[in-house]
Amino acid sequence: MVKRTFSMGSPKVMTAVVKWEVEENYCRESATLLAGSGGNSRFVEIGTILGVAGMGTVTALALAGNSGNGAITLANPAISAAASVGDYQAICIEPAANGGTFEVFDHSGVSVGTAFVGTAFNGPVRFTIADGAVDFVAGDAFAIKVPAGSKVKEWDPTATDGSAEIAGVAINKGFAPSGADGGVLMEARGPAILDLDGIAWPAGATTDQKAAAIAALAKKHIIVRAL
Repeated sequence: MVKRTFSMGSPKVMTAVVKWEVEENYCRESATLLAGSGGNSRFVEIGTILGVAGMGTVTALALAGNSGNGAITLANPAISAAASVGDYQAICIEPAANGGTFEVFDHSGVSVGTAFVGTAFNGPVRFTIADGAVDFVAGDAFAIKVPAGSKVKEWDPTATDGSAEIAGVAINKGFAPSGADGGVLMEARGPAILDLDGIAWPAGATTDQKAAAIAALAKKHIIVRAL
């Protein structure tokens, strides 16, 4: 007689990920999970690294010490799909009477285009710099601040919508139906230790991207290691 055997996988639990934390009320945070879309619900498994969903209200201001007194006005919308979370700067590189040329840099210091006084700039951030009674000089600058949003979604290391910035790690299952936000509990800060084997990596994540995520979590005092 052949003896039949079978096995049944156990559902993933929080302790498969969280191995130690200094105090749960400090380390954990209830977060708003971004709504699903297109008729598709959003499901988040325990151990999923969460990124910031979307961006907050964009602001722009002249930096202290500017000689020129022209102003900057944001477009509506103030960002394009290529924008990412962080501070952009428009720096005057070529002054001119009643005008001027500004180089626009992202938060990594990479040039994303050239803006001209009086002409709309339609790059990752969108704005118009107006001439003032006093002309701009080289080095005059404006800051365009693109803050992170207040919701979370699955971390995507290649995204430019804010979700490349890590918010934490899901420690319960999250669900958000299409068109409506949901909720998820996440390990948002440490000191805490998470089991590397409990992390649910996004499909296609490279070794370098995983290492960068682990380093980003370590900055939050959340240590991910093989246990």
